[in-house]
Amino acid sequence: MKFKASILSNIFLVAAVIIGGYALIDSYLIKRSLPSGVCPVTSNKPLIYIAVGLCIVSLILSFFDKKKDRINKEE
Repeated sequence: MKFKASILSNIFLVAAVIIGGYALIDSYLIKRSLPSGVCPVTSNKPLIYIAVGLCIVSLILSFFDKKKDRINKEE
């Protein structure tokens, strides 16, 4: 089975949204139990970095798929 770049791009984007959403909700829930002045994001830095990285990979893959579509339309 041949995977297109658009399918992989969508998979990476959905994974990034799920991980980012989890990190956001987790930060919100942790924030309620922490004293004032403490940053709740420090415990979720790896998840945030992973979500941003997946978004970047999704963006890069979307450029490759559009390039192939453009080449096919010219023929």
